[in-house]
Amino acid sequence: MRISCLNNRIAVFIAILLFVGCAAKQTTIADRKPIETVVTSKDSLRNGRTSLNDSSLMRSKNEEIKRAGIAIDADLVVLKAVGDSLYIAENFDEALPVWIKIAEKAGNDRSLACEAHFVLGNIFFQKAEYGKAEIELRLAISADSLLIDAHHSLGLLYFTKGDYNKAITSFQNVLALAPGDSDATYWVGYTIGSQAYEAGLSDFNIEWYDRAIEHFKTAAEYLESDTSANYKIYFFLGKAFIEKLAYDQALVYLNKCIELNPMLADGYTELGSVYFARRDFEHAISFNEKAISISQSHPKAHNNLGYIYFTMGNTFAVNNDKVKADEYYQKAIVLFEKALSFDPNLDGTRRNITHVKKIISGERKVTAFTMMQAAVKSENSPDKIAQLKKIISEDRTYDDAYNNLGVAYFYSGHTDSAVTVIEKAIEINPYNPQAHNNLGYMLGTLHKYDDALKHLFIAIQIKRDYFDAYHNLGYVYMWKEDFASSKRIWAQLLKSNPNNQQAQKGLAELERREAMIRAGESTTKIEISDDAEAGTIKN
Repeated sequence: MRISCLNNRIAVFIAILLFVGCAAKQTTIADRKPIETVVTSKDSLRNGRTSLNDSSLMRSKNEEIKRAGIAIDADLVVLKAVGDSLYIAENFDEALPVWIKIAEKAGNDRSLACEAHFVLGNIFFQKAEYGKAEIELRLAISADSLLIDAHHSLGLLYFTKGDYNKAITSFQNVLALAPGDSDATYWVGYTIGSQAYEAGLSDFNIEWYDRAIEHFKTAAEYLESDTSANYKIYFFLGKAFIEKLAYDQALVYLNKCIELNPMLADGYTELGSVYFARRDFEHAISFNEKAISISQSHPKAHNNLGYIYFTMGNTFAVNNDKVKADEYYQKAIVLFEKALSFDPNLDGTRRNITHVKKIISGERKVTAFTMMQAAVKSENSPDKIAQLKKIISEDRTYDDAYNNLGVAYFYSGHTDSAVTVIEKAIEINPYNPQAHNNLGYMLGTLHKYDDALKHLFIAIQIKRDYFDAYHNLGYVYMWKEDFASSKRIWAQLLKSNPNNQQAQKGLAELERREAMIRAGESTTKIEISDDAEAGTIKN
């Protein structure tokens, strides 16, 4: 049964933490940390309204209620009247000693004892003394196992503590006593959704993206009516699909995210990352500019926009348009410097600035850059290797020179030396996408598939439009005989460009190997194909 006289006394407010990742250390590698903590009432959760922490919830609404002087032998009726008044006024500090005395005086009156323990449980809950609150609510249920409100309050207590399984059990106990109870039905679903959301965050942070996606989808299903939660769920669904390189699905959820919360700057930066991955610079620029218009001190948006201009500058440089190249390099520097002013810990951004400034100043000539690009696929003679060693001797911080020397060693058949030199490039600059791409391909040829995949994904995380890394990813999955993943990569590349000959060839090779498997033939031989472009150096 419910104690109807207590219904208007129940003032339980819960806190739920919902996190959105923010600043990135490089193009799309996000530091996943909370940007907001919200405190919501049960009603605001159900209606999709989120309010900031209101300290008035935890104090008396009537600031003029005087401290009650309670005599040791006060009449129980008087005690109850005073206790009711203080509790309803949410003057919990004053109400506490009164209700403790009521519980002591209840004696064999199980009904009064039940009521006292129930109220004490809610008072301790409001004071965030959850251990005491649990004890009192359990005593109330022990006195009257049919007390629906006690089961309900216990469920809210467990929910707030994050003990979701116990919360679900308590709410289900309410439903067993009152089938169809709307509050309990709501909270069972909300608890399942919240549990799934937190499980999704946990899996996301350890890069178990498939599991994270399933949890987030469950959360979205159960929290459908709560827009204050759903936009965060859609945000992380979008990010998880980005990490899986499933850009169509990422766009679906990121667009849902900003539809629910048009002022979420992080949503626009992630959309920009997807379009940058597709080399749609116009949309990539537009979304990052939108993020900056919402949050003028957003480090990731400034960094990403700078990286787009940096990429465009390199394209102009390769095409010998120095004026345009310098124009975009200067734009990139301004944005990188702003990003660092907002977050000095962006190491990748700092390295980008150093690199661009060396190009503009002539200290690191872009001609040397392009010379190495042109030399990658040509015959790697001893003279070529000697030339690359000379570049390194003049600038031992030139990570791209180490990268190209590694490629030269690789095509000369010295794979061990190649891996060592590429690892040196990554040691100098952990954000060098070409080095990660090349190392990933080389490790793939050595059948070290998991390590290979790790470096290829890092390359793509740093540089979302790095098509050569996607090609290599397709090959490594194929060599690993993970044909479904390989096919997904080739299909995505062909969707972006149906005339992509490298993707066409990769898909044909995949189909050939699948046929070999069906015929019982071995596919262990790895063919080093120019189309995989282990040595391509692009910016």
